[in-house]
Amino acid sequence: MNINVLFNVPHEFALSPIISTYFFLLGMGGGCSMLSIWATLTGKKDYKPIAKIGAVFVIILFCCAPLLLIIDLGQPLRFWYFVTLFNFSSPLTWGSIFLCLYPIFASAYITFMFMGWTRTYKALAWCLLPVAIGYITYIGFVVSMGVATPAWNTPIMPAYFVTAAMSTAIAWMTMVAIVRYWLLSWKWSDEQRGLDFAIIIKLTRFLSLFLVINLFFVFTQQVHMRFGSDWAATAAQFLLEGKMGMSFGIITLLFGTFLPLLVIALPKINKQLPILFVCMFFVVIGIYVMRFSITTGSQFLPIM
Repeated sequence: MNINVLFNVPHEFALSPIISTYFFLLGMGGGCSMLSIWATLTGKKDYKPIAKIGAVFVIILFCCAPLLLIIDLGQPLRFWYFVTLFNFSSPLTWGSIFLCLYPIFASAYITFMFMGWTRTYKALAWCLLPVAIGYITYIGFVVSMGVATPAWNTPIMPAYFVTAAMSTAIAWMTMVAIVRYWLLSWKWSDEQRGLDFAIIIKLTRFLSLFLVINLFFVFTQQVHMRFGSDWAATAAQFLLEGKMGMSFGIITLLFGTFLPLLVIALPKINKQLPILFVCMFFVVIGIYVMRFSITTGSQFLPIM
């Protein structure tokens, strides 16, 4: 007689919802710094408001994101373990390095920006640029090392996380710029009002590029998994059709990607600020859901 013995073994979540939120806030903060650096290095006076607004949110988001990481450790003093013990083959070591360097360079850059020392903060922008890239990229390397989870173990993950971070930052900055326009434009000259409106529209066009790249990474990830092992194919189906289909498929792809791209492409509505504001909100929510679906949601499947 054949006897089948089944074991119901609970699996710990390596990346909790707190870490998904940490990834989201870290990516948004790093994306805001990248956008601020871009606005600074272009040298155009019209982009100065973008540089300053981005700098403000760099401060706010950096104050929030690392706290979530420390809270998730359970024992906050373990954070110093990553800072003091170096293993240069580990992305966590590089992450701790970037987490320490980023506030140093970012605070110096922001300080001199608001002091008006143009040459100094432009030089610091060049110094901050590689640090900011590492700051938002290392989490992609951390996730891609998860061999047992097919949705993580793909070489596109670092670049995927970078484009998601930039999409979030641009959408958020556009929302802030629209609110700023609504609150302050009544006392501006017609020229300044026109320049600020043009910047908002340029940001939405810039965002469309990153949304298209995000779609390419979603397609690449799905192909990589569906033509891999049976387990990987199950994971790919899980993201779009299973439990995550309602969140990742509908919120991230439909409302957070396709809808904004459609609005930006239609001439009759792509300059209507209320519609753009709603679309930018959907992008931000969509990227957050993407972070959760990829990092935490993928772990609902039993680990190999």
